[in-house]
Amino acid sequence: MTIGLAEAQQALDRGDYGQCLRLLEPLASTHPISESEGALIRMLMVTAWMGQGEEQRAITTCRLLTRCKDPELRIRARQLLNVLEAPSLERPARWSMQLPTLDMAPRTGQRPHISRRRRRQPAPPPPPPTGPTRGPSAGFASVVIVVLIGLTLLLGGCVQIQADLDLVGPDRIEMTWQINSLSGRTLPWQSNFRDAVSDLTPNWTETTLRDGALKLTTGPLNADKAAGLMADTVSRAGRTAGLSLPPPEFSLQERNWLVGVQQNLILNLDLTGMNSLPRDSLSVTVGPGTDLRHVSGMPIPAQLQENRIVWPLTPGEVNHLQLHRWQWSRLGLGGLVILGLLLLSTLMQSIRQSLGFGYPQLPS
Repeated sequence: MTIGLAEAQQALDRGDYGQCLRLLEPLASTHPISESEGALIRMLMVTAWMGQGEEQRAITTCRLLTRCKDPELRIRARQLLNVLEAPSLERPARWSMQLPTLDMAPRTGQRPHISRRRRRQPAPPPPPPTGPTRGPSAGFASVVIVVLIGLTLLLGGCVQIQADLDLVGPDRIEMTWQINSLSGRTLPWQSNFRDAVSDLTPNWTETTLRDGALKLTTGPLNADKAAGLMADTVSRAGRTAGLSLPPPEFSLQERNWLVGVQQNLILNLDLTGMNSLPRDSLSVTVGPGTDLRHVSGMPIPAQLQENRIVWPLTPGEVNHLQLHRWQWSRLGLGGLVILGLLLLSTLMQSIRQSLGFGYPQLPS
């Protein structure tokens, strides 16, 4: 296969697109596009089709390559797709120079006569009844950007994004992202977001329950790794939607009392750049939770649902959550039980000796 790819590359370099495609088509039939070799073969075929003017076949294959596993090929495929789908512009007439019409009739001893007759230009159309067209105002561009972002996230199908934080132990956090499309179909943003976070460390584990539902989970992480992963994930989620979101502020402070751990969780999310989302589309849950007396959520207070603290987020504002909780330590509780049994055994031996029975002995 390496020899065939090298020959196809040489044919492509010298402009022999037909020979390049004849060499690549047998290789494409044996290597699917899901493999790295198959994706590379399709990229060479796209370049050859562009050289032959077959733009529709090149566009179709480029769209498939934007979902391949190789990140470099995905970037190249998106760049080629933008070039292929760019609208063609008409060349203004004033950019070209028109030569006068020459009289080519054969005349002996006479020079060709240059025709000086000019075509009569049509009269300009009358102005519109509303008056002359005015240029867009200064705020028109910002309005267009907001509308495009809204179309990307809303008109393509409304989404609900829920981030779950599970405090499974002292300095141990499990995170889950659930992104559901209300239209029942997978949105382009969901696919782009999944590709954007595929190379993060620690890794996300993907679970697709149905069409339009995307679930990403992690194993138990300490507070520092969880904070870093959350910041990277939020940043890439904003970039895939065309937004620039500041990283969230996440901290978990703990104090160990041997039998348990006192935990203080603080989470700040700046969503001032997401005004176009509905209010019920973003939420954060923390579990386990059984009491709201030590939970503070702003601007919307947290709620308690099925032993979990549910905190709805407000787009366009800064959201703040602070939680104080107590987590028992199994190791500490086991140590207390063992210590209690030792004290009880010592007390019973002292009572036995005070009654004159002495120490217990084995039967003779």
